[in-house]
Amino acid sequence: MSQACTLAQLSAHDSNLDACKQGWPFCDRTTLTPAELADVSKARHFKNIDDCRSGYPSCDHSQLTPREANSVAVADYQRNLSDCKFGLQSCDHSKLNRREAIIVSDSERERNRSGCIDDLGACDPLRLTAAQRIELVGATKRRNMSNCQNGSDLCDYSKLTPSEAKQVQVSAHQRNDNNCRNGWGSCDHANLSPFELKRVLSLEHQRNLENCREGEGACNFSDLSQAENAALQTRDHLRNLKACTEGIGYCNRSLLTALELNSLPQEQTTKK
Repeated sequence: MSQACTLAQLSAHDSNLDACKQGWPFCDRTTLTPAELADVSKARHFKNIDDCRSGYPSCDHSQLTPREANSVAVADYQRNLSDCKFGLQSCDHSKLNRREAIIVSDSERERNRSGCIDDLGACDPLRLTAAQRIELVGATKRRNMSNCQNGSDLCDYSKLTPSEAKQVQVSAHQRNDNNCRNGWGSCDHANLSPFELKRVLSLEHQRNLENCREGEGACNFSDLSQAENAALQTRDHLRNLKACTEGIGYCNRSLLTALELNSLPQEQTTKK
């Protein structure tokens, strides 16, 4: 028998042994030695202990020794206590002792307080204390004010005081001015002061000029002055002449003058 064939058989045997240890359905126990069967039995037993400690349905409690069963019971108890502290649905309150029930109840109240005041989860206002309800009113008001100042769709303008509404208007004006100056988001020229509009139009013109210089799609040549258009045309012409002269880059000889065509190297003028 060749070495390759032997190695292939060993590999298949090891794969089957691993499948048996993992409890996979394609395990063939008839090919295992007594020592390997003992290893499989031990591996399956340890796997069952892990499943039981993790609370998996595959756990078979009947296969546990008394000491292992006690260890699993401790793990179950600790897992349930943790689930209760974090408010998971798997929590079984009936398994808590009196002290643990108090701790869990405190955790639930704090989680509800955070959910209400910080708007980070479920909130039951009826479970809040009088002080917490006052705190909730303030937190809700501050959150709405922040939403309004930031232009959020969650803003409820009807809940703003006249003073707050004025602050929100100032924030909206500043946000619009900032958007216009930087070319961000929505910009409403109608809401700018004469000074702001003049500054914004100048910045927009500079951005458009730069776009045209860089060949960007956002360039609008019609917004450029006659002098700017002439400067750009001169720049483009010189770039084209350089490309044609050096043979590097896009060259359009139809844009060259007769004198420029005659000045090109011979290989450039005869190239098809």
